Amino acid sequence: MNEETEVLLFLLQKRHTLIFFTKSGMFIAEKRNTIDIVMGNKMNYEEAVNFHEETKQYGSILGLSSIRALMHELKDVWKSLNIVHIAGTNGKGSVSSFLSSALTAASYCTGVYNSPAVFDLREVYQINGSWITKEEYAACMDEVSAACKRMTAQGMRHPTVFEVETALAFLWFYRRNCEIVILETGMGGGTDATNLIEQPLCSVFVPISLDHTNFLGDSLEEIAKVKSGIIKSGCPVITADQPDTVDRILRTRAVQQCAAYDRVPQMTESRIEGGRLCCRHQDLGTLRLSMTGSYQTENAAVAIQTLRLLQKKGYDLTDRQIREGIEHARMDGRFTCLSANPLFYMDGAHNASAAEKLKESLTIGFPNVKKIGIMGVMSDKPFGQMLKIIKPVFDHIYTVTPDHPRALPAECLAEEAGRIGIQASAEGQIENAVLAAYREAEAEGDTMAVAFGSLYYLKEVKHAVYQIKENKRKTVPVFINGRIRD
Repeated sequence: MNEETEVLLFLLQKRHTLIFFTKSGMFIAEKRNTIDIVMGNKMNYEEAVNFHEETKQYGSILGLSSIRALMHELKDVWKSLNIVHIAGTNGKGSVSSFLSSALTAASYCTGVYNSPAVFDLREVYQINGSWITKEEYAACMDEVSAACKRMTAQGMRHPTVFEVETALAFLWFYRRNCEIVILETGMGGGTDATNLIEQPLCSVFVPISLDHTNFLGDSLEEIAKVKSGIIKSGCPVITADQPDTVDRILRTRAVQQCAAYDRVPQMTESRIEGGRLCCRHQDLGTLRLSMTGSYQTENAAVAIQTLRLLQKKGYDLTDRQIREGIEHARMDGRFTCLSANPLFYMDGAHNASAAEKLKESLTIGFPNVKKIGIMGVMSDKPFGQMLKIIKPVFDHIYTVTPDHPRALPAECLAEEAGRIGIQASAEGQIENAVLAAYREAEAEGDTMAVAFGSLYYLKEVKHAVYQIKENKRKTVPVFINGRIRD
């Protein structure tokens, strides 16, 4: 034991967990080959969150030297994890959800790490669909922060917030003895902090398109080359359908790395039926997906192909478990219905490619319904192109300013929308836009509201819709024996 555990007064062994009582309180250690992990809760949750926020000052720096140094300070715990690595532009989170749901159905302890956090800081760390607890978050962050201090004391730069988040994920998954980890890249590939891993079970690609051009390059070719960097020697590659240029780059990299390359065929017969997205898979037959965005058929196909590969690698997965996992998987913020009457959806469409998918989902799923939009975007996104894409779909758009340093002011977005012929009005508060769109959809009938443009304001949208519904519930009279209850 190191000095931080102080004097051991009492030891209780219970199954796979060791509980230590010391002078400063209780510590919990996961038992592996040796007792070398101590979860001493020196930081409380508030302090852990504050440290996380403080690290945002170090910006976003691509490269692996810092994360390697940080993980070395944490005993390179990632090396014991079995990892599925996912890269691409749109769909990483959905594919992760499909994979996690199926592996959980097969009783595997499955970790998922994705980004960004939309509704809560802890949501990016999940095991079998459950978030990391506040106590675990604080314990892991305490150790990560101590490692950061040791680095800076040695003259190294302080890790960025994404490097800190990634290190915390590896540490938590290790402590919880995850049997498999679904690991998403942040925005890159070869130079992404997650790419310090060396031998993933496979490298998975969702559709690649233009995004984060100020970091990854101005062309599709440049971006594809960066993202192809997650392909490792001898590790199989599974990819969604890609533009020819992207496919050529990924395939070339796979050949160079002697990695098998599998391009996933699309599913067929897609339709909305009974509130589910129905599609036909070549092996599993008709599937009824809970996630109803039209783009989810492609994400589900990629996940199924990945699960097939895992079967070949010895993972015990039945077709029934795969079907159950795929059909029950959910992810908030991906064409999510917040209200059925009136219809109110939110979607994280935040770039041109995602705007195309949103347009397709609305056209296929709600062909004869009038649509009211709420749109908030980041200033570095192609918002002009996004507006042109969604112009045929929406009758009116309320523009808002997400609470983010990179947010585009609502007035600028409304001005751009008006310039290309979209009826738009800027709202100063997100909750005001939600209320206006909700009331408009409610009053007109055969009308729906849709919030989109950025993940960063969907939490406020969700809260505002639920607040409206709660207020309505409180004002509805309750009758008892024919009389209104006071």
